[in-house]
Amino acid sequence: MAQIRKQTLDGNVETLIMAVLAEGPSYGYAIVRNLKKRSQGLLKLGEGTIYPVLYRMEDKTLISSKWMHAENGRQRKYYRLTPRGKKAFASNTQQWQVLLSIMEKVLGQAGELAARPQVKGAVT
Repeated sequence: MAQIRKQTLDGNVETLIMAVLAEGPSYGYAIVRNLKKRSQGLLKLGEGTIYPVLYRMEDKTLISSKWMHAENGRQRKYYRLTPRGKKAFASNTQQWQVLLSIMEKVLGQAGELAARPQVKGAVT
């Protein structure tokens, strides 16, 4: 399967992060691992990609953060969805469902047209 272009992901990483945080608080590296696992290895975001998005989401009050001690005693910054973030996630999910439906309809029709033999000069 082809790699997904960065432009395709732009604007959607927030929704992917919200999907992880909808399950409960998490920290940066765990979010990266979770996304990789849930995408079956197809989505390979690094911490260098995810932290600027987390900071931007925090600025927009979609998430909040809190420093906590992990089981190993290390300090980790845990992120969680705020009420505003939960609403945004619900809205984004709904938008994606609509877009997915549109894409399936349009691409499905395009696939049907591509499968039909075309004769030069014929009217279809």
